[in-house]
Amino acid sequence: MKDFCRYAKKCNSCQLCNLSYEEQLEYKERLCRRLLGGLCRVERITESPEILGYRNKAQFVYKREGKRIVSGIYKSATHSVMAADSCAICSELANRVSGELCRLFQSFKIAPYDPYTGRGWLRSVIIREARATGESMAVIIGADSIFPAKRTFATALKKACPELSTAVCAVNSDPDRLFGGRQTEVLFGDGKITDILCGERFIISAASFYQINRAQTERLYTKAIELAALTGGETVLDAYCGVGTIGITASRKAGMVLAVELNPEAIRNARSNAELNGIENISFTAADSRLYAKELQERGERVDVAFVDPPRAGCTAGFLKSLSRLRPVRIVYISCNPETQARDIRVLGRLGYKAQMCYPFDMFPHTKHVETLVMMSRDNVPR
Repeated sequence: MKDFCRYAKKCNSCQLCNLSYEEQLEYKERLCRRLLGGLCRVERITESPEILGYRNKAQFVYKREGKRIVSGIYKSATHSVMAADSCAICSELANRVSGELCRLFQSFKIAPYDPYTGRGWLRSVIIREARATGESMAVIIGADSIFPAKRTFATALKKACPELSTAVCAVNSDPDRLFGGRQTEVLFGDGKITDILCGERFIISAASFYQINRAQTERLYTKAIELAALTGGETVLDAYCGVGTIGITASRKAGMVLAVELNPEAIRNARSNAELNGIENISFTAADSRLYAKELQERGERVDVAFVDPPRAGCTAGFLKSLSRLRPVRIVYISCNPETQARDIRVLGRLGYKAQMCYPFDMFPHTKHVETLVMMSRDNVPR
């Protein structure tokens, strides 16, 4: 897509920037057919409603150029920082807030962290947005909890960026990681924002996982629940549930949802989200998905449908084996990595499940990444 961003070729985050959007869709669809076409029917890819400014989570870094502090983008190819005053796939709000922060960091003499010398405080900044409600958050990540002149800085930031609903400070002492960290203090606001997805409200904290492309996520989840073919009485397993977005959305059409996630903080957020939406037919457990599925089987629990949405590494073989022993009629598998998804589908195939169809979704325009939704069924499940 020619000239859509003057930094695209240098930062390497938008690997397909030299292609038109139609060519990008063709590339991703071919990729899905190559990896998954031998396992099931692959449908046409669903294009993204937005192809620029679609990210509701933007990540910025800062560095010194002479005596100046400049904002930058993390280069995925070389693991270095490239100076840039904007990112085309981030929103105007995120780009503007980052620019204002850069000026404030310069004014307050807040030094960017140098991983080679270990000097400096500022590691990175994350801007999060709730597109449905208009709320937004800035997460300022430092090397330790000593934020220079933080009260005065917070007042200046609130004045410079009145569109920000809240700002928080986080600490990341890991020299090998630029982003993420433990939230330590709210600078102003209440430290969280709330978005609406598929008609449900979700609290987003500084560290919450939340899909980056909200409009496309609504399409993805709508199709996932359609493929689950829920009639109101089913017991549903939501594995790798995160903050509960899929399970909460599905709960309106299910009898009971059993959701599991290893991260205890995500489970706390998930419970808050269920309470926020007045949902009572869902339970959240902080545990390893394999052990949880095994425990359900040992207790004689019945599972009719399973939603599976693992990280890029895919599912463990142990979890897939435990899942198959629960004998759900349908498995709806969402993946951000069709390569590991294809591997897992083959494992489930040996365990008695057959992939019926794959629906690719372009969740990340201009990048090489694609989200895939696969429905698997097992017709001869004894009850």
